[in-house]
Amino acid sequence: AIMALGVYLTFRILNFPDLTVDGSFTTGGSIAAVLIINGVSPILSTLAAFVGGCIAGSITGLLHTKGKINALLAGILMMIALYSINLRIMGKANIPLLGIDTVITGISVLWVMPVVIILIKIGIDWFLHTEIGLALRATGDNPKMIRSFGVNTDTTTIIGVSLSNGLVALSGALVAQYSGFSDIQAGVGMIVIGLASVIIGEAL
Repeated sequence: AIMALGVYLTFRILNFPDLTVDGSFTTGGSIAAVLIINGVSPILSTLAAFVGGCIAGSITGLLHTKGKINALLAGILMMIALYSINLRIMGKANIPLLGIDTVITGISVLWVMPVVIILIKIGIDWFLHTEIGLALRATGDNPKMIRSFGVNTDTTTIIGVSLSNGLVALSGALVAQYSGFSDIQAGVGMIVIGLASVIIGEAL
């Protein structure tokens, strides 16, 4: 659900076909797993995963806006690059987390996670009604119009793609901790799952 919210930001709000998702999902799990097994607080590790996803997303945004690379191609390039980066982060293809305390340890996922998801949804709704959020929405709807009002659409695009991949990486970090391992192939097909979730959610 958190990943679907991230995908929704790029594909529906920003109108940006971002394929970085498959890579940033694994990035979140990789960062969280490595930090946790090295004794860092699970909460801080999960937040670090979010930041890592934001950085990955911002690079995709920079490739598109400053590098003048097609949005779809920029996402593909970053997705491919993240495969090597994730391997470098983990040092190997799989990191087990069994028997290690995580943010999931000792909580009822069935009851706690829906609350977390609702809070994130409320936070996104609030953000989209701020000045920056409205500019981001306008960038997706009519970039020429919003540029005429003096808004830098490059900046709003980078912010939107960065936040989207931050949420995807956060999802990856939580899934890795829930599953008990982080794997280099964890993100394969996630963009399809995310898009399907968005479409189903809109249909409902």
